Amino acid sequence: MKKMGAQFLIVIVFLALASSFAFASDPSPLQDFCVAVDDPKDALFVNGKFCKNPMLATAEDFFRKGLDIAGNTSNKVGSNVTQVNVAQIPGLNTLGVSLVRIDYAPYGLNPPHTHPRATEILTVLEGTLYVGFVTSNSDTGNRLITKVLNKGDVFVFPIGLIHFQFNTGHSNAVAIAGLSSQNPGVITIANSVFGSNPPISDDVLTKAFQVEKDVVDYLQAQFWVNN
Repeated sequence: MKKMGAQFLIVIVFLALASSFAFASDPSPLQDFCVAVDDPKDALFVNGKFCKNPMLATAEDFFRKGLDIAGNTSNKVGSNVTQVNVAQIPGLNTLGVSLVRIDYAPYGLNPPHTHPRATEILTVLEGTLYVGFVTSNSDTGNRLITKVLNKGDVFVFPIGLIHFQFNTGHSNAVAIAGLSSQNPGVITIANSVFGSNPPISDDVLTKAFQVEKDVVDYLQAQFWVNN
């Protein structure tokens, strides 16, 4: 009986771990593809989305051009992110992947941010980038892990962790990144904390950041770039 009990416990632990991994990324598709449509007329309902009838799908549902065009980096942070997710390619629905092109002006920054639903893998196409992410509070005590990347280098940012990229060169830089979600989401830290609508209370922010109220008021008055 003790042996059976131990085996049962192992099975339960295994199933619990399997369940946790299953929720670590987008749900698995239940058919070959599920082209998202806004109008439910003549559509199927699969994986929580209205989908075009597969017999009506065309190549255009899985296609987007223009990723060779540089984004406009004339903003305060000097970077631009061109997204290619389910909003741009409906055929990505349920497939669990997306893509971005990131352009950086000289000394341009993709500010500290997180993707709540995706791990990111970034490849530098041109230039030199200083990149990094911060580990979580409890696991390893907010360790900063950084690397200088050159053309052809690849770096991974784990799901949910705060990360950034900074162009350290005198010329433009370009990177392509893949993300493990059709809609990874993005939370830019400064925008969320100091640019929320309505603003977070001064009492909260002064205590959280251990600064005076006038510092918080100054930061909240800035125009935060929605990159």
